[in-house]
Amino acid sequence: MRPLLLGALPGLLMAQAPPLSYDGILQRARTSPGQLRTEALLAERHRALASSRGLLREGPALAASAGPRTRPGAPSTHDQSVDLDLPLFLSPSVRNRLETALGQADPALREATRIEDRFRLRQAYLEAWLAERQLQLREADLATVRDWLKAARARLEAGADPAFQLSLVEGEALRAQADLDEARRQRLGAWAVLQSLAEVPSQPVPLTDPGEPSSLPAAELPAQFQTGALRRALQTRLDLDQQALRHQEALATSRWSLRGTYAREGEERIGKVGLAYRFSRPGETQAIRRDTEASLQVAARETDIALLNLDARFQSALVRAGEAAPPQPFRGFAPALKAIQLRLEEGRERPSEALPIRRQLLEAQAASYRRLQAAHLLSAELEALTQGANP
Repeated sequence: MRPLLLGALPGLLMAQAPPLSYDGILQRARTSPGQLRTEALLAERHRALASSRGLLREGPALAASAGPRTRPGAPSTHDQSVDLDLPLFLSPSVRNRLETALGQADPALREATRIEDRFRLRQAYLEAWLAERQLQLREADLATVRDWLKAARARLEAGADPAFQLSLVEGEALRAQADLDEARRQRLGAWAVLQSLAEVPSQPVPLTDPGEPSSLPAAELPAQFQTGALRRALQTRLDLDQQALRHQEALATSRWSLRGTYAREGEERIGKVGLAYRFSRPGETQAIRRDTEASLQVAARETDIALLNLDARFQSALVRAGEAAPPQPFRGFAPALKAIQLRLEEGRERPSEALPIRRQLLEAQAASYRRLQAAHLLSAELEALTQGANP
């Protein structure tokens, strides 16, 4: 029995690995940067909300002091004092609006991030599947050309064909090898993208076919898009940003504090409660308000642009869905190629005549794979754009 070479072990394991389905990949999805950014944004908004809980602008400040009191001819005593400073936030309505906006935006932003991440994962899976099919096609094509090369050599040796016919097949074999190398590179690149989104094996493994693309009711899509999760997330994000800016402005322009002092001076006990006001520097309040208004305009404009881009994305997908014909598998590739090879071996076809036909059949089969992938991508995009619509 021939010993198994270690270099062949990864390929053997890859060949024995069961096909990996999209549902299986979805269960292995990694945490995306979009999810982390959403978590960071929501955490920052919750922190800002907590900083003004109740009537306080920020946490209270407590100060304590003590020291001896000496008088000539009298025993020494100790003085002690405790000072408490409570910065006041006298805009509870601003905080309430931020709390309401955060309560609406939190689930909306999380859902939109999840939908976009799932769409990107589906896109990466379809790219990897197409790259795998293209690689298989190029491997089979190179094997076919090599078989034709043998037949061309045999016919040349038999004197049935001139030498240039063999040269044509040799050139086509070089081209097929280059196409195979490019297909391998593309598959590795597509797999690397998929691996960045899900915990899949480090080396490419077979993927299951995506099946038939799902069909969506075209008449209901526009209404579902208008109330979909992606569009709703942009609107709630704008409201959250606006309320956060107003809340930040209210914090920055809050001036009042409540102060209390309790002291013991010798045998005396002293307690004081009062208010303090911090005066702003010249032009400080106006500058804060101008900054807030400018930031509000930036947020509104960026949301308008994002909504326009989302609308254009949906309209493009809707037009393509209405114009695209259902993808049909190209079933004549294998029998047609076999028939041409048989005619070539029997001498009824020359390489100069067979090679262009083979190239056309090859491109037709590759186009069939690309059309199926495009149909699935279109279906997945429409589903993402209309998902989470309000009933």
